Amino acid sequence: MWGPLIAIAAAAAAPAESADLPGIWEGTIGNLPVRACFVRREWRPFGAYYYMSQRRLIPLDAEEGEASGAFREGGGDGADRPRWLIQQAGPTQLTARWTGNGRTLPVRLNRVARMEGEESPCGSIVFHRPRLTEVRTVAENASLDGVPYTRLTLSTGDRFETSVETFALSGSGEAVQRINAELGRTLAGDPPSWFECIQDSLSHSPFEGSFAESLAPVMIARRWMSVAHHWDGFCGGAHPDSSNGYRLFDLTSGREIDLHDWFNGNAVKREHLEEVDEDSVTLEPAFREVILAGWRAELECDDVVRSAEFWNIGLTRAAFRFSPSLPHVAQACGDEFNVPFERVRPFLTEEGAENLRALQREGAP
Repeated sequence: MWGPLIAIAAAAAAPAESADLPGIWEGTIGNLPVRACFVRREWRPFGAYYYMSQRRLIPLDAEEGEASGAFREGGGDGADRPRWLIQQAGPTQLTARWTGNGRTLPVRLNRVARMEGEESPCGSIVFHRPRLTEVRTVAENASLDGVPYTRLTLSTGDRFETSVETFALSGSGEAVQRINAELGRTLAGDPPSWFECIQDSLSHSPFEGSFAESLAPVMIARRWMSVAHHWDGFCGGAHPDSSNGYRLFDLTSGREIDLHDWFNGNAVKREHLEEVDEDSVTLEPAFREVILAGWRAELECDDVVRSAEFWNIGLTRAAFRFSPSLPHVAQACGDEFNVPFERVRPFLTEEGAENLRALQREGAP
C-alpha cells in the first residue's frame, strides 16, 4: 500500500529534465529580471544567463548525470557555487530553484525562442541583443608622421571579455575608404565581427571566451602605411590562440600588400597545395639564416625558430621586421627580428628594390 504512495511522492520531488529545456528564456530570479539560455549537446547540456541590470554573462554547467536537472554557476561542480535546479520546462514556461549564499529563490521564466537545429541558443544574437545595447565605439584624434587619423576603441561597459582597438585615416578618397573598411572590419556588421568569437565558444560550452585585437600605425609614408596587428583569444577549442604581425597598405590604391612579393626566388618559395587548393608562401632556409644572423637563443627555441617556414614580414623606415609563425606549444619562442635593408637587398625583386629606394628617398618625416 505504501509503496505506490512513496514512489509518487519521490517523483513529485525529483528535478525535471525536459526536451523543452533548450532555448532562450526571460523572467526573474526572485524579483530580479534575467535572460537565460540552455543548450543540449551529446556530451553534456549547459546554459548561461545574465541579469538585465548588469548584462554580464554567467555560465551554467550541468552537474554529472544527464537527468539531474541541476546546473552550477561558473562551471564545475564546486559545492560553494550557486546552483539552479530545474523543476519544470514546458513549451512556454520554465520554473526552477536558485540556491546560493545561504538563500533559495524561485526562478520563473517565459520562453523567448526555441532555436531548433544546430544553432546554439546561447550563441544566438536573439539571446545577446540586450547585452549589445549601448556597446559603442569611442573616437579619439591622433597623428603619426605628421598624418592625422582617428583612434577607435570598442567600449562594452565590461559586459564582454572583448577588447578592440583600431583606427581610421582622415579623408574621403576611394583609397582611404578602402583602407578604413579593412581596418574597421572587426567592428563592422550586425552583429559585429568580434561577436563571432563569442558565438563560436558558446556553441560548445557555457563560456563566452575572450577576444582582443589591436591595429595601430607604425609608419605612414607618402605611399606606404605599415600597421602592427595583434590578436589573441579563446573562441572554443583545445587552447587559446594568438598572433603578432604587420600589415602593409598602398595609400595610392587602398590595396593591402603582401611583402613576400617584394622578395625574389632566393628568399621566397611559392607553391600551390592541390589537396587544400591554396597557395603556400614560405621562406627559403638560406634566407632564414640571413634573417637570424648573429641571433642566439635558448636551446629549446633555437631549432623551432630556425625551422619555421612561415614568417610575417613588416616594414619600417629603417628595417624589415620578420616574425615566425609558430605552433601554440612553441609560441613562447616567438620573437621579432629587425633586419637592415642592406642585408636583404640582394634578395629583393626589381620592383621591391625600387619601392625601397623610393621610401628611403623620403627620409625622416
